[in-house]
Formats: sequence, C-alpha cells, structure tokens
Amino acid sequence: MTDTRRAMLTVADHAENADDCRLLLAMLGLSAPAPKRRRGRPPVDHGHGDRRTYAKGCRCADCRDANRLHQAELRARWKNDPSSADRAGHGKPSTYKNHGCRCAECTAANTADVIAYKARRRQREALAETAGA
Repeated sequence: MTDTRRAMLTVADHAENADDCRLLLAMLGLSAPAPKRRRGRPPVDHGHGDRRTYAKGCRCADCRDANRLHQAELRARWKNDPSSADRAGHGKPSTYKNHGCRCAECTAANTADVIAYKARRRQREALAETAGA
C-alpha cells in the first residue's frame, strides 16, 4: 500500500463526515480518489415499447406488446427448428406448446397439464359458488 493511500485511509477513518474528509485531504494536498467504475456494462435505457424494458419490470401496454411480439417470434423460430424440441427436452407441456413437438411424450404431458388445469378451474369455480351463496 502506498503512503498516499495510507494517508487517505487514515484521514477518512478520523473524519467526522464526507465534507470534513475532503477538507482534511485538501489541507494535506491530496485529492479524493476518483470513484471506481462499476463492473459490467453501463445501464442503458431502451425506452418504452422495448422487450428489454419489459424484462426490467415495466408492464406498460407498449412494453407488454413488444414482449408479446418477441415471444411469438421465438415460438415461430422454435417451431421451424425440429432440434429445438430436443434441446428443450421431451415430455413437458412447454415443449408441446412452445416448440410444437407432437411426439407421444409431449402430447401426453400436455394432455395431463390441460386436465389438471381444468380440474383447478372447476375447483375455483366451486369455491366461488360456495363463498357467494
């Protein structure tokens, strides 16, 4: 550790606040070190209507629409590439829906998923009827 760095740390340790630290460093003829650059890419604002803004958490109509279009484009690309279903893994409802795989495993998984969804929906409707009555 250099003497200058050691002096800066000592001043910072004994200063009462940031202004006091700056004043003491100026009295010693030292300047405060430049702030360190954050690692990674600098933040970029893509504005509304961009799928990346949706991914950051914005749920305005424009960002939702941009994300919907991007997802539709991905699904279309996946459906045109038969190997994408192999990479995604067979036997899952998502492979049936997103990759357009119609093998026996994926069809059975999607059928089971639809049956479970309908059962949950019937159960919710029955609970709503008993709560409303």
